Amino acid sequence: MEYWPGPMEGVMTPALIRAANELELVSRWMTPFLRITAGAPKRRILDAFLAPFSGTVPVTVQLMGTDPAAVAASAAALAGLGIRAFNLNFGCPSRQVTSGGAGGGALRDPAGMLRMAEAVKAAAPSLPLSAKLRTGWSDPAEQETFLPMLARSGCVDLFFIHFRTVAEQYRPVGGRLERLGRAVELAGEVPVVLNGDVDTLEDAEQLSAALPGAAGIMCARGWLRDPYLLRRLEGHSAPEPETGRERFFRTVVGNGFPVNKSIELSNFIWGRERNPYFRHLVTLPPHTQFRP
Repeated sequence: MEYWPGPMEGVMTPALIRAANELELVSRWMTPFLRITAGAPKRRILDAFLAPFSGTVPVTVQLMGTDPAAVAASAAALAGLGIRAFNLNFGCPSRQVTSGGAGGGALRDPAGMLRMAEAVKAAAPSLPLSAKLRTGWSDPAEQETFLPMLARSGCVDLFFIHFRTVAEQYRPVGGRLERLGRAVELAGEVPVVLNGDVDTLEDAEQLSAALPGAAGIMCARGWLRDPYLLRRLEGHSAPEPETGRERFFRTVVGNGFPVNKSIELSNFIWGRERNPYFRHLVTLPPHTQFRP
């Protein structure tokens, strides 16, 4: 199975990405979404977006937009820069994103999703194209329509599926195995990477055992809470979680990191109640640089 770090918009700062590469915490990256509004971004914007990911592991660039031609042009431009895989974001639940029909908002327009996939695949036909989505906009039964349609199109080579609907945001909900199991069935011959609430080694092992037909697992917040989780899943030796958390945090902030971002990151890693840095960080001016 393939194990992926989740593309966490607003959390995956250049410092975090570089620290993860330095500590060899990941075997592959999917970038946070590159939002496309009108035509392909200029070369300098693409270069700046890609710069933190430069390294030895393969990178999948996640694209998000509502104009198939503009997103396709961006894929073509990125292919010219050496990118070798793309992902379409059909799952972001942010209301700021979905209100305009992007991200998870695309699930309300399956035909539009198909047009987007067809346009991007036509722009870069030899490169793998995946789609990251949820099981529906408001009802997981909606995947009965869009998943087979995308799978039969021949445009999508891999699905990343979060078991919640867009409307459920990140709230606790049941039925994860049933929803993801049905997604694997509906995807047919297209492989599926499972996503959602994978916080520990045991979570991942139980999920892969229950759904052996899946191609992989994606961990987002769970990976931050245990930065060596993906390495452990891949069978590598790794430090205990607390040692890994400390090592990762210090590597991210070691060259100086904004205090407000340090608070946010440390809360993601430890949770506020267990955060060993929180009491000190909140006494510092929020936009100064923190060095542990």
